[in-house]
Amino acid sequence: MTKNGASALIVAKPGPLRDGLYALMEAMPQIGSVYAAEDVPSVPEMTFKDSLALVLLDSAPGCNDVWMAVRRAKARWPQARCVLLVNNVEQHNEAEAAGADAVLLKGFPAPRLVATIVRLLPQASIL
Repeated sequence: MTKNGASALIVAKPGPLRDGLYALMEAMPQIGSVYAAEDVPSVPEMTFKDSLALVLLDSAPGCNDVWMAVRRAKARWPQARCVLLVNNVEQHNEAEAAGADAVLLKGFPAPRLVATIVRLLPQASIL
């Protein structure tokens, strides 16, 4: 059975965080297909099942180039909404300045991430 909805890409290192984000997004009716990659440059030139609508980026601890990850994602998938998970206020400010559509400071409750995605992809539920 094919699930309708928007395609989403999780950019995070393999591990519990990425697995949890994947499971959460798979359960959302707004999301049809979920893909995962370790970083933006490692995403192969692939055709997503549907047009990519959401890129969820994790900023790893010690990541000093948050703005670069956001800009690469926005340049590669200009139609996609970009959500960044950050470790501190400095990264939060950098991500906003780089054009992220939403920035969440790690430690947020899962319902806040769901609400953010629903807010960014309201049209996806009718695809």
